[in-house]
Amino acid sequence: MFDHRHYVPVLKGKRAEFPAVQHVQSHEHITPLFEAIPTQKADYVPARMSSFWDNDRPYFIDLLFLDDESFEEADSDSHPIRICFHEVQEKGQFAIPVTGTARSPGYQAAVAAIVAEQQRGFAIRLVPEDFEDEDELGDALEALVELIGASHTDVDVVIDADTVASMSTAAVAQMHRANIAILPHIEQWRTLTVVAGAFPMSLSPLTRDMWNSETRVDWHGWRRVIERPRGIGRLPTYGDYTIAHPDLPPTGRATILAQLRYTSPDEFLIWKGHNVFTHADKFTQFFDICADLIQMPEYAGQAFSHGDAEIYEKATTRDSPGNAETWRKIGTNHHIETVKDQIANLPSA
Repeated sequence: MFDHRHYVPVLKGKRAEFPAVQHVQSHEHITPLFEAIPTQKADYVPARMSSFWDNDRPYFIDLLFLDDESFEEADSDSHPIRICFHEVQEKGQFAIPVTGTARSPGYQAAVAAIVAEQQRGFAIRLVPEDFEDEDELGDALEALVELIGASHTDVDVVIDADTVASMSTAAVAQMHRANIAILPHIEQWRTLTVVAGAFPMSLSPLTRDMWNSETRVDWHGWRRVIERPRGIGRLPTYGDYTIAHPDLPPTGRATILAQLRYTSPDEFLIWKGHNVFTHADKFTQFFDICADLIQMPEYAGQAFSHGDAEIYEKATTRDSPGNAETWRKIGTNHHIETVKDQIANLPSA
């Protein structure tokens, strides 16, 4: 379906992420991977995507957080995946189910049923534990492909490194090369993507009322692999967790800080404000954050993305500051456009 000049953002199936994807200027060269979250219904992702995504363009759905071992193989019709992909079929969407080597028997049975019905293949999401033993990895992949009932050329492989926030660029690149080197049938898989997340888990260590920066080591590590492949056999597609940490956010009522997460070509710029319920300026803190950003050289300009246009509008007209959902949508949309622009402008091989 795609080569290394493509982008696979991994997004939690939350309210802000869908309009962020919708407002990307072009849906070409991007295949989002949505993770269904436990607090939403099993069919929430395709129900939301019906308003925000073109039906003829593929996207991935992973229900890893809804995998329940109580669903035996005989219960596959009532499995959350079956419920989810019934909605996919009803909406006429092109969605690809994602599984992994350690998912429960009921999960695998439900994926196999969907693959047999829609004949569009599936994705295997590999995690760090899968690469502990090369022989076991090969055996697990062969068994899973056979169990689902597909061929290697119908399978999208996603190598998920999880968080790399504490690693160096060189270490990220070395890890990707090592993982790809032991992946069997390297040329046969339909697509090959490496995913990693460099955004910090918490904003707690950051300084208030100023721009904090975190290096995008996930991006720089992937770039190093692409520029110096060293015989890995295949150039991988880039994937990331956008402006979020890979883990699920904590449940319950969270403290809402006025904040903006803004991606530059090399770093995440993060403004950490104050609690919107206790600070005198409440949600309107966001006006000043945006006003400060548009004066900075890192600001891409209001025409760059839908998110950048919203930043400029809030900095200049001060009509409505929005809320935490708005701020996440703005930052995510800008991030996706930034990565797409960077990939589109990669030097020719």
